[in-house]
Order: sequence, then structure tokens, then C-alpha cells
Amino acid sequence: MSFMKPDAADVTNPRFRPWAKIASPTANLAQTTWDLKQREEVQARNEKYWLDKGHTPIPREIFEKHPKIWLEIGSGTGGYFLDLAKKNPEAHLIAIERCKIRSGRMIQKFVKSQLTNIQGFRGNAIPALITGIPSESVERIYILYPCPWPKNAHRKNRWYLHTVMPHLIRILKPGGFVIWASDQEFYIREATFVSETRYSLKTILSGEVIPNEWNQLVEFPSGRTSFEAKFFSANHPCFELISQKL
Repeated sequence: MSFMKPDAADVTNPRFRPWAKIASPTANLAQTTWDLKQREEVQARNEKYWLDKGHTPIPREIFEKHPKIWLEIGSGTGGYFLDLAKKNPEAHLIAIERCKIRSGRMIQKFVKSQLTNIQGFRGNAIPALITGIPSESVERIYILYPCPWPKNAHRKNRWYLHTVMPHLIRILKPGGFVIWASDQEFYIREATFVSETRYSLKTILSGEVIPNEWNQLVEFPSGRTSFEAKFFSANHPCFELISQKL
């Protein structure tokens, strides 16, 4: 049986990437504006669901203990964040992955490394963002190669259109960064639009992936994640957005 990270597409296996047969959509900013208005109506209802559920895999005391926290959402087996932890001992890194198989491997890697500045958790990032992470407690948030949900019927599942997005901004410290990457240009264009117009984030970079001080590609020339490495090796263009909370 094959297992796949729930929030990312396997570029090498069409069975796990059925939308690849569909032409990649273009950014639809008018539709995105309408989507944001619709989210206002369901925001309170969705938050109440998660508050009533009351489950988050990440203890709040971690955020009170460490002043410099980097968070990766959908970290897979954790290889990239493990390397970052080795190179950035002054930061405390938290990785969250909902897939049982991948998160198990991730946690094993972290424990075996014996590093004290990295922790991995299995769970859904949505309740963690809504109920488990204090405001203005995270310096960097990484969302690398999430599922783009390209069909219009699934637009609400895109991170920047999800009702959890306000909490993603809430937990970010002033001056902190959200670091996105995708193999779909429309996804980054829409994420840029939402970040700027809805959340007043400053766009540092938006466009095709190039080495810079936020993505550390100079240190990871073949790709930061297994998905990025596959895209690079296939000469498939990748795109990124670096946003800063002012």
C-alpha cells in the first residue's frame, strides 16, 4: 500500500495527482475577493466547532518557554526542518504533520538526532492554530507545497481562503514571516493577493523560486523537501511567497 502526505501532491504518481490532468488554473482575484466575503459568514461557526472539540497536539507552554519559534505546517518526514534546526541552534523549531506514517518517521528522526531545539507532533494543524498557539508567539511559519485544491468547488480548502487563516496571522509575531512554496503559480498569486489586501502583510518576494535568505536554497540547492526536489529534477517551475507581518 502506498501512503501519501495528505496536504501535498505526489508529482511522480498520477494516481495521487488526478488534478494534473486538468490545465492548471490561473489566478482569479475577483473570485478570491468573493470567497473572502463568504468566509466571514462561516468563520464563527468553524471556530466554535474546533473550540468545542478542544484538541491540539502542541502544548501551549512550549511557546511561553522559547522566544524564537519557527513552525512548519505539513512537514512530512521532517528532513528539511531537522537540517534547519542543526543550522539554527538559537531557534526552536516545531513541525506538525497529520499523516500517521510520515509523522512517525519525523518524530523518530528528531529523537535520534538528540537535538534539543526541535519537536515534532502528529495532528491536524487547524485546531493547533485555533486553540493551541498563543498570539504573536511564532517568528516564522513555513507552508511548503500544500495541496493546491485547483477545482473551484474546493477553493475553500486553500490555506489562504480557509477560515483558519486569521489565526495563522494572529500567532505570527510583528516582523515575522510566512514562507509559502507551490508548484502552482495561481496558488502563490492568490495567496499574495489575500495576504496583502485582507491581512495587510508586506510582500517581500512573490514569484518563481530563487535562492534567498528566507528559503535557504543556497544550502539546499537540490530542494528543501522531497516534493521540491522532485519538481526541480523534473524542471517543473516552482513559486514562492515571502510575507511579513508589520
